[in-house]
Amino acid sequence: MIALAACSSSSDPAEIRISEVMYHPVAERAYDDVHEFVELANLGTGEVSLAGWRLVADHVDFALPEVSIAPGGYLVVARSAAGIAAVWNLDPASVAGDYAGNLDNGKDDVRVFDPDGEIVDRVAYEDTIPWPIAADALGAGAAWLPPSMLPLEAHENRGISLERVSLAHDGNDPANWVASPLDGATPGRANAGAAAEPPPLVIGMERRGADIVAVTSNHPGIAGVEVEWFVDDVTITGEPTTRTALAGGELGRWSATLPAFPDHAIVRYRFLIDGAVVSPRASDPFAWHAFAQVPPVATATRVYSLYIAPAEWGRLWTNLQGGRDSGCTLNPTWDDEVPAVLVIDGEVFDITARYQGSRYNRTNGPALPAWPYAGPAAGPNPPRALSWHFSFPRYHRLKGRDSVTLNKNFQGCPGYSAGAGFALWGKAGLPAPEVDYAQLHINGGYYHYMVDIEPPGAAMMERYGPVGRLYKAAGHVADGGALGPADERPLAAACGLTREQRYELAYDEHSHDWESHAALIALTDDLATARAGGVPAMRQFFADRFDLDAMLDHMAIMNWAVPFDDMWQNHFLYQRRDGKWIVFAWDLDLNFGGWKGAGASLYIGEEGDPDNRSGWWNVMKDSFIKAYRAELGARMRTHVSGILAPAAVAAEVDKVTGKANPAEAMAAPVGLGCSFPDAAAAFKQFAVDRKAVVEQRTPP
Repeated sequence: MIALAACSSSSDPAEIRISEVMYHPVAERAYDDVHEFVELANLGTGEVSLAGWRLVADHVDFALPEVSIAPGGYLVVARSAAGIAAVWNLDPASVAGDYAGNLDNGKDDVRVFDPDGEIVDRVAYEDTIPWPIAADALGAGAAWLPPSMLPLEAHENRGISLERVSLAHDGNDPANWVASPLDGATPGRANAGAAAEPPPLVIGMERRGADIVAVTSNHPGIAGVEVEWFVDDVTITGEPTTRTALAGGELGRWSATLPAFPDHAIVRYRFLIDGAVVSPRASDPFAWHAFAQVPPVATATRVYSLYIAPAEWGRLWTNLQGGRDSGCTLNPTWDDEVPAVLVIDGEVFDITARYQGSRYNRTNGPALPAWPYAGPAAGPNPPRALSWHFSFPRYHRLKGRDSVTLNKNFQGCPGYSAGAGFALWGKAGLPAPEVDYAQLHINGGYYHYMVDIEPPGAAMMERYGPVGRLYKAAGHVADGGALGPADERPLAAACGLTREQRYELAYDEHSHDWESHAALIALTDDLATARAGGVPAMRQFFADRFDLDAMLDHMAIMNWAVPFDDMWQNHFLYQRRDGKWIVFAWDLDLNFGGWKGAGASLYIGEEGDPDNRSGWWNVMKDSFIKAYRAELGARMRTHVSGILAPAAVAAEVDKVTGKANPAEAMAAPVGLGCSFPDAAAAFKQFAVDRKAVVEQRTPP
């Protein structure tokens, strides 16, 4: 279909069209989507030379090869020409590439320029309605997809593309694009969804009180538009539905008035045109839109309104019985999540939920005095005030976040250790979660006043550049079972598990689920070798493998803070794309004088330090302190006159105070077991006292 010799065009260059876009293949085992492509088609009657033409997107600028596309022919332009040819069994000569950069997996503006710099065709796609959401790697992870589409690995490097319906119609019209069949993209040939006319589509929707509006695409002959709806009962499925006709149609606007709904009603709805469901699309990873009738709460604090079936809520408790592990036996349901609905600022999110916390604290929390709302079918009832973790599907994230952690505000009460503490790492340029306060309401009742802590993951790490390998230390205090200590010592095979499997258990992967632990295993093995070689070898190890400035900053802030729980768990290891490793903090609950005063050692974590908690120490911290003790002391001394200066710390404490609402905290069923003013004063005094200790114990 492609003439390899360059020639002059015998047709209007405007006849070249973007005909297919694969922007997010499924289960790529690489940092970049190397199996993405853009297909160009020649709609005209004459051959078109592409000499001097360019394919451009937000992060792509590719000079097309000096080839010609025959009438009715195609050219596949690929991130990896060899990869696309192999996956789709194409003649390599029919694929152009490799272009640098990547198409965006959210939205992008793909353009084709002729030699005069004129835009010949473009498509500005998105991964939200009204565009086909499934083109974004099926639109969701495994938890939100039907079993027939699993496992995701079965679709590796393929998935669903955007296919243009009519080459003669506007390439920027979402109605002119459909999802390809699963694993049925058509690079180099006619699209499976090709037709003379784009089908009618709802391209916009509005809801104002009881009125609902659908905006249809510019399509002749639409006879009628309907909305089908039902009130969702989270305890059952198969609720009866009602269809309501929409009136109007002028300028594509159709409207209807729905009945009044009671408080806490979750209403599911979808649109039909001439009897066929068009929104959500059949290919979308969800079948209904939703809105909720949740009474407003008079507060500036974010309110999370959770609706969860009693049976599912009870399952969260039974999932935890027996603990996380015992010797070689692992609890397979420890991190299982259940379906639920979350409403935030009137917006409805379908989520999965579980309790959050360590093996020791996940089930620990004060019992609510009463719970006159739908409660858990198993476990304590009235329920306990516990921490929660919510996961969001890719197609509907919370302002870019793929998960939310709500801390029960108990051990770290009232939240300064997280709010002010993480901010200090952020001021040093290290990865740090965003922290705020929130009210959690469940099934219509005020459950607890929580600390909203951003969970580190790919979404958070995007703020610090291209996302590399992120691992959370989540080990056991001692070796000898399936879980070993995650203190960067080498782990051996045990309990019938390979080394790789034991590292997977002790170091949770938080960025790329396809990534192995090989690099982390090599890091711990090489650290052990360096330790055997003494201080010079350890210095060389850290200089070669780590961003030394970032490591000094992290260790200086952490040990200034008098760490409570960063030994065999509760820290993150991150390998950037440039290969360098960094460490950053997690779980600061009793730091900053919460368990040991400002006079504690500056070198907690070193083997044999008298202030180590229960004698625990950390292999990597011990190695770093021994190798860079003088530099670490100097960095602490620098920071107590800078980002850790009492005035600077006090400013961060005051920012947290400005976010908090103690009255709302006390109005929760179990109130708050601490004082905001007392905790703020103690944190500020710690900074004053710790500065004096650092300056006394480190040379000027």
